[in-house]
Amino acid sequence: MRPVVRCLLLALSLSALAPTTALAEWRRAQSEHFVVYSDGSERSLRDYTARLERFDALLTARFGAGRATEARRLPVYLVGDGRALRVAVPGLPPGIAGYYSSSDIDVFAVLVRGESDDILLHEYSHHVMARAGDARYPGWFREGFAEYFATATVTEGGEASFGLPDRGRLYALQQNRWLPMDAVLRADSPLAIDSQTGMNMYYAQSWALTHWLLSDTGRIRNLSAYVAAVNGGRDPVEAWQAIYAMTPEQLTAQLRAHVRGRLSYTKLDIPPISPVITVTTLSPAADAVILPAINARSWDPEQLDGPALLGTLQAAAARFPDDPLALVALGRAEKRWGDEAAAETALTRALERQADNVEGLLLMADLATERGEAAANEAERTRQRDLARDFLRRALEADPTDHRVYTAQARFRRYGRD
Repeated sequence: MRPVVRCLLLALSLSALAPTTALAEWRRAQSEHFVVYSDGSERSLRDYTARLERFDALLTARFGAGRATEARRLPVYLVGDGRALRVAVPGLPPGIAGYYSSSDIDVFAVLVRGESDDILLHEYSHHVMARAGDARYPGWFREGFAEYFATATVTEGGEASFGLPDRGRLYALQQNRWLPMDAVLRADSPLAIDSQTGMNMYYAQSWALTHWLLSDTGRIRNLSAYVAAVNGGRDPVEAWQAIYAMTPEQLTAQLRAHVRGRLSYTKLDIPPISPVITVTTLSPAADAVILPAINARSWDPEQLDGPALLGTLQAAAARFPDDPLALVALGRAEKRWGDEAAAETALTRALERQADNVEGLLLMADLATERGEAAANEAERTRQRDLARDFLRRALEADPTDHRVYTAQARFRRYGRD
């Protein structure tokens, strides 16, 4: 089971999903490591995609390749404002302008375009950490690592810098009341903090703790032992005191002195970056479908208004009956909250128009697997098993880099259908 990185999702009303009167034009930019979707200008889309590629080159130069020879391009969705962000990911606390999710269902980021370019790098840093290995890092280090690299700069010529503090975070550390460090060490994410001010301080203190750790090779070496102890079930504060020989209060004093001092940062020269970016314009259905479809892929169905999403996607598919994007989104919603036969009809129609649609193929494989489980006789179980295997084979041929295919294959095998 893949780790799930998530934010709390709340019910979404049908009115919030209703399309606006004017259709926005969505574009898709594809580069070596990213697929970026945006309803903004093409120039803005190209700039974001290029910056992501330069940032990926920096992290690769700093930490090594860290990715398989072939890996699925990360989907990134750029939206115009907080309202649009919350159509895709409802229930985000105020002040949040970006979201990254990694689960068995999908891996993606959604960001408010132009709100803060640092958010783009923060969220991608989460993705790099998630793909780096099996270690489950504590919440403060995940957020601190992302903040540490969020202020990175990389020029087209390959001049890079990272580790500088965000001015807002530094001001908060200097002027605001700190959270107790035992609370920071124990919180698995900023969502565990019960106030907006507290969440902001969690990010700031996590950056300070990460910057302090990464400024000393001995402290870096001890981090591995600390992570192993916490993953082994030891209390995070007890593990900290045992490995770093300081109480939370002593740690607070160390960090306060650190941020008052001369803060170091790193400069690095990497090969010049000139990414190849291909931009295409999506069909008009994208404006009605993209954001609700992200919501429909939520990890937690109990926190969603499924009937509202289903109604929205049914209406979109009625407007765009031949569009694979609308049909696949409808197929997922019908499978989760509607009618299984309607899901199969929509997905079959989508695959007739786009035979290599990975999401559609995986949904059809799931339908066949579930029908096989419920079959009353061995002949029908065998038939559905063969259908599921064929859909999975086609999905793998369509995109052998997509982790969702391998997750679906593992799920198929767990049910004893291979």
